[in-house]
Amino acid sequence: MDTGNSDQMSPRARFASNLEHYRKKAKLSQISLSARMRCHTSLISHVERGRRTPTLEFAEAADQAFGLDGHFAKLYRQIAHSPALGWFARWVEEIEPQAVILQSWDPLLVPGLLQTPEYARALFSTTSPPDRVEERVQARTRRMQIFEGPTPPTFLALVDESVLDRPIGGPAVLLSQLHYLHELTQHPRITIQLVPVAAGCVVGMVSAFALARLHDGTEVVSADSILSGHVTGDHDAVAQIKVRYDTIRADAHSQTVSQRAIGDAIRKWSK
Repeated sequence: MDTGNSDQMSPRARFASNLEHYRKKAKLSQISLSARMRCHTSLISHVERGRRTPTLEFAEAADQAFGLDGHFAKLYRQIAHSPALGWFARWVEEIEPQAVILQSWDPLLVPGLLQTPEYARALFSTTSPPDRVEERVQARTRRMQIFEGPTPPTFLALVDESVLDRPIGGPAVLLSQLHYLHELTQHPRITIQLVPVAAGCVVGMVSAFALARLHDGTEVVSADSILSGHVTGDHDAVAQIKVRYDTIRADAHSQTVSQRAIGDAIRKWSK
């Protein structure tokens, strides 16, 4: 199915575009489709225009109307997660699960993919409405499932050394996070390298970012800032981030030295 730039769309926009695509492919009017789905014609119109968010019942009815095996139900689940993830939804739902290699840099925090629920909760409790905190924590911790499949990615994480001394959530939360991080240094698909504070690392102070190489060779980046973030496969953007990543990594400790530093931090915070 050709949906144009569907890879750049949010799940909600993709649902709308796909609904219109399948309707026209089946040569159905909105009135005819609404009869098949047993809903009001105006609802079809509102969903196609992006004015209404589809329900699970609507998605399942669309799958049945077009003889699809859960296509719209899958899009619905992505929409359900998207409010918690915001612009980052595309990265979590589409990019990470398809990645062969993931590379990240974080100058302020433990990378989201490696955070404990308590560490993530401490972060979200200061940036999210109270009724959305647990939703976001669960969405974040679910991301580790990509390492449980038959073809897990290789993950190369660069982390600023100062993260080991930043007690997000308090000393106990940080200590638990450090223990988990130390455990992950033994994971066969994960490499964690600390970038020493002494390196200065000016090029890395702009923002956190991540790179992904997918099975088909496509490369995608995500870049985050306090006000905005974006996910793109633009060639120039990918090239710039790759150069920045290599520059930062040139100053990083080896994994062995990084593991030792995490162990030292554990002993410090255990006192």
